Amino acid sequence: MNDEYIYRVRARVNAGFGLWQLGYGSKGALTSEIYAAARSAMMNFRADGGRILGIQPTTLVVPPSLESDALKLLNSELGSGGETNQWKGTAKLMVSPFIGE
Repeated sequence: MNDEYIYRVRARVNAGFGLWQLGYGSKGALTSEIYAAARSAMMNFRADGGRILGIQPTTLVVPPSLESDALKLLNSELGSGGETNQWKGTAKLMVSPFIGE
């Protein structure tokens, strides 16, 4: 891709996330442990100088095959062992057929 100067701005057009830190992927099963690890990793991202970026995850994006697991994780009052589900309401769910497994 060639760089172009548009309206006095050096621009390389990008689609998707503006900062790589705004997305976090996992090929593991969708469990409360994996979800907790992903949220923690995102919230602990730091800038080059070591400053915390302050990222607050708000959306969980899953393929259609994980929709049921995601609904349980984000909406159920109780976890699989009968304990309180601490992740209830922590993110909005987005199901996308465009992400593979």
